[in-house]
Amino acid sequence: MRSGDAIRCASGKPQPAIVACTNIVNDKHESDEARAIALRNRAYQFQQAGDPDHAIADYTAALDRPEPSATLAKIRLNRGALYIQKGEEPAALEDLGKALALDPKLKSAYVTRASILAKRGDDPEALDDLNHAVLLDPNDAAAYIARGSLYSHRGDQSQAIADFSRAIAIDPNNAIAWRDRGFAHRESGENSAAEADAAEAIRLNPDLASAHFDLGLSLAAPGRTAQAALEFDKAIALNPLDPHAFKARGDLNLAQGDADRAIADFTSAIALDAKLVSAYVNRGTAYMNKSEWDLAITDFSTAIGLEPRLYAPYVNRGQAFGAKHERERAIADFAQAIRIKPNAPWPYVQRAYFRQLAGDNQGAIEDYSRAIELDPKNSEALRGRGYVRLTRHEADGAIADLTAAIALNPKDTLAYRFRSAAYAERKDTQKASLDDATALKLAHP
Repeated sequence: MRSGDAIRCASGKPQPAIVACTNIVNDKHESDEARAIALRNRAYQFQQAGDPDHAIADYTAALDRPEPSATLAKIRLNRGALYIQKGEEPAALEDLGKALALDPKLKSAYVTRASILAKRGDDPEALDDLNHAVLLDPNDAAAYIARGSLYSHRGDQSQAIADFSRAIAIDPNNAIAWRDRGFAHRESGENSAAEADAAEAIRLNPDLASAHFDLGLSLAAPGRTAQAALEFDKAIALNPLDPHAFKARGDLNLAQGDADRAIADFTSAIALDAKLVSAYVNRGTAYMNKSEWDLAITDFSTAIGLEPRLYAPYVNRGQAFGAKHERERAIADFAQAIRIKPNAPWPYVQRAYFRQLAGDNQGAIEDYSRAIELDPKNSEALRGRGYVRLTRHEADGAIADLTAAIALNPKDTLAYRFRSAAYAERKDTQKASLDDATALKLAHP
């Protein structure tokens, strides 16, 4: 064996290492052991060079050679990781399972297999694998981070925080652990702790785009919009392929009333992820703010096509149809929203309004009444039912509803006007005049 090939094959940059390893593999004068080692090393170098197909071919050839169980287990582990990279999860699971059968103490195989199982929704099996990994090495921060991420995904934020905290205790400089604990804190409603953790992750790794994104979310929650916008800008600059960062910045622009910039950000998010439902919903809302009803309807319809059981797109599309005076289509959308979320008062209020416009006063009263039952402090529902009762010449019922609406919202000009008309129907001119004066004062302060 030429000593130079042996050194280059065992270490160094991938391309010269691959050439050196190939020389050894093809040299019939080399020992079987030397050629087997070179084959495994070449597979690893192909893997490092981003050439999964050649790496898999070499690992497969290596499996045909007689090797100790521990060596075969590591070959299976490496080939399984390559199958994951290629999106061939069944093949990866088979390799990882065989790796663990060969070496039940191969911790990284448990962690790697858990990542596939979690992605497939097999959370109990994934958790079992991660528990094994932690037991095998209680001082491995990566295993705690992986298990914490699984707990967080399952909604068990307290367990997630405990695992991330353990990872931080083991490796205080691990920016990922700080970032992920911040996420779990935010999901638990602990926004200050989330902000502190994200800031520490950024201190440890200023180029960690996801930490800037998380910090932006934590800053946006209490209304620190200018600082949040800066963090979203940084996240996008560091990772311009993250649709969620664009969507978050779009949400911020939408909340600040800048519909055009919001639309631009939502459009960027959709270009990166055509199935990001929330971006379509929020872009549709931005279009509604610009009275661009058809564009809004298109976005809400796309969201419904992607996620038919989502409540918000039906409510929003119903409002857009209503703005276009397409009452039947509006009513149909509000009806579907009610079927999806029967205990939400808002679609009842909306449907009631359009039912009343269509002349279905009884249906309108039923919807307003249901909304009030669900939310007794819903002043719009009380005002709406009061108005319908007024049109039915039920003055006493109208006055009762409108008085309740005014108690909840003393600046409701329409409620005063409608109650004035109800008082006038009862020929109580003094109270009618007083309500008219109040309505005029509110309209022209």
